[in-house]
Amino acid sequence: MPRLIVESDAEGAAPFAFKADSGDLLALLSFGYAEPFGSQHPLTVFVRRLKTSHGIDVTPLVTFYDHDVSDAQDAANLEAAWQDPAPLAIAARAAAGLVRTDPAAAELQADYPALNTLLLELAEMSDRAAAQTARIRLSFRMD
Repeated sequence: MPRLIVESDAEGAAPFAFKADSGDLLALLSFGYAEPFGSQHPLTVFVRRLKTSHGIDVTPLVTFYDHDVSDAQDAANLEAAWQDPAPLAIAARAAAGLVRTDPAAAELQADYPALNTLLLELAEMSDRAAAQTARIRLSFRMD
């Protein structure tokens, strides 16, 4: 089952753990990544609305890479996924708020019931990394 991995580079930090399966959030990030390519999936449309109608910088949400590296280029791309946690927290909270309040997102609540909770957990993880003056990295595994 695909899963999202959230890590901090704070000294001695273990990867963060979601309370539930992270598949709904990984789906949002993946379809958000596809937004510039013209995808019309409901999750892509949601990310596009965040960006264009609400002025949210979605870049932190779509900055992630495959955790399982097979060569030097993969390793470099995974390393490049480290980011400042503050913008990620802002984007995750904004997305959670829109999932909760935007009537156009009602379909997402039905199809991805854990999405709002997972976005809020991601924001909290980002806050914890920021409190430690650490970076955060999103990656995924397809196991």
